[in-house]
Amino acid sequence: MTENIIQSITAAEAQAAEMKRVAQAQAATIFSEAEAQEAKLTEASIEACKMLRETQIKQATAEAEEEYRATLKTKEREAKEYCSAVLQSSEIAVSEIVRRITSGDR
Repeated sequence: MTENIIQSITAAEAQAAEMKRVAQAQAATIFSEAEAQEAKLTEASIEACKMLRETQIKQATAEAEEEYRATLKTKEREAKEYCSAVLQSSEIAVSEIVRRITSGDR
């Protein structure tokens, strides 16, 4: 009976060792697959970030160009209004000077 118990223990130990070996092999396979998947995900993430960056740069450039054109139109309009106002105010003074010169009044 002792011999049967020893054989059962030996068989169980052998079975446990085999199960451990199989589990380690499966763990190594799973780890290897996980590393490969991680590399693919990292590469895909890098590409996605690059594309997002380029898209954001293009969008920001377009928005800046649009804002620049709008500001330029606004400032051009303001400059024309200013010049018109200056011309109108100087026209009165110029007319007065011309009137004095031509009429001789002081």
